[in-house]
Amino acid sequence: MKTKQQIIDDGREAERLLKDTDLKRFLAEIEQDCWLEFKITGTNDSDSREAIYMKLRGVELVRQSLRAMVDNGAIEIKSK
Repeated sequence: MKTKQQIIDDGREAERLLKDTDLKRFLAEIEQDCWLEFKITGTNDSDSREAIYMKLRGVELVRQSLRAMVDNGAIEIKSK
C-alpha cells in the first residue's frame, strides 16, 4: 500500500505527464493511427476492428489512470 506522500508524489507526476506536450502528441498519434487503420478494415473484419478498439481503449485508460492519480493526490493533500 502506498503512503500518503507516495500518492501525492504520484499525483504531481501524473499531472506533469498529462500536461507534457510530447506525451499528448504521442497519444494523439496513436489514436490517429488507430482510426486510419479502422477505416481501411473491411466491415466484416471484426478481429482487426476489435484489436483497434482495444488499442484506443488502452490510450483512454492511460489518460483515465493519470487523471485518477491527480485526483487521489489532491485528496491526500486536502486531508493532510
